[in-house]
Amino acid sequence: MSSLPKEVRSWIFDFFSNERFAAYLKIDARQCIEEKGGNLEHYGLSSLRIGEPVAEQLEFMEGLLPCPELPFHMPMMELPSGHVADLHFFGDGGSVWLVFLDATPERDHQQRLQQKAYEMTLLQERERQLNAKLQSTNEALRESQEGLSREYRRAESLLLNILPASIAERLKADEQIADNHAEVSVLFADIVGFTERARSVGATTTLAILNYFFKAADLLSEQHGCEKIKTIGDCVMAVAGLPTARPDHAQALANYALDLREAARRERFAGEPLGLRIGIHSGPIVAGVIGKRRFVYDLWGDTVNLAARIQKAAEPDEIRISDATHQLLGPDFACDPLGETELRGTGRVRMWRLRG
Repeated sequence: MSSLPKEVRSWIFDFFSNERFAAYLKIDARQCIEEKGGNLEHYGLSSLRIGEPVAEQLEFMEGLLPCPELPFHMPMMELPSGHVADLHFFGDGGSVWLVFLDATPERDHQQRLQQKAYEMTLLQERERQLNAKLQSTNEALRESQEGLSREYRRAESLLLNILPASIAERLKADEQIADNHAEVSVLFADIVGFTERARSVGATTTLAILNYFFKAADLLSEQHGCEKIKTIGDCVMAVAGLPTARPDHAQALANYALDLREAARRERFAGEPLGLRIGIHSGPIVAGVIGKRRFVYDLWGDTVNLAARIQKAAEPDEIRISDATHQLLGPDFACDPLGETELRGTGRVRMWRLRG
């Protein structure tokens, strides 16, 4: 190694001292190997022959010599043995020194870094896909929950349209609804001459009139603390005093009747003001929910029957009340006596006309 250029000797010494591998070739002007040394066996170059052209023994040298300006560096060259070396060319008079410095560890380290980077890229892509799938799942779950919430609110709204709120809560708790109420007032109201007028105006106008009437009945029931129980054709049935008892049930229902009649008068049906025939009676009733799939909240008892018969006996645009209701109203409501009237299935009943 004493004939090696000083810079080459220094590089090879540093590699040997760090337990790395190095080898060298001296190539003369005829491009033949003039001298070889170092750890050629490590690189699989031990078979190189002195005096023969280097290009015939090292394929990667073809076309490389004569080299460009020296010194010249060719990094990470893979040799026939599979090892990787950094090739350094140095000029020395008419010869060229070719130094092999071991680069396999760097190549392996670089490959490991590349592999880790590739694996990291795969993991990041997998994470991205999982996050996208999770986001999609969460979005679908959110939409499903919103849909369920909408359906629940819709079901609640429909239930409250059918039942009083306290009755709906009891029904959701799977409770059987059958209650006795000792003191309530019951109202029936229908549209005067509905059948004949409906024939003359057609279905669209008839439906509009019914919508107006029933919406007014709903709104006023909320304002007066009454319960609209049901509609039967063009007739409305309402009650005051349940499901929560109240001592002024007769007064509440009387005010409801007065306002309902006034609301009807503001609408015209077949060219004439919309008129109602209203009847009210007070007394005990039974209230409950019947049915499973198409359940209804309804009232039963003599009080209900008598209120319906009083309504049938009323004159157009009249609010007719029973003597029992009149006694509960007291002096705050102006009433005209009508005497006793024979009602079918009931006998003679004393009734009053509520003025307002």
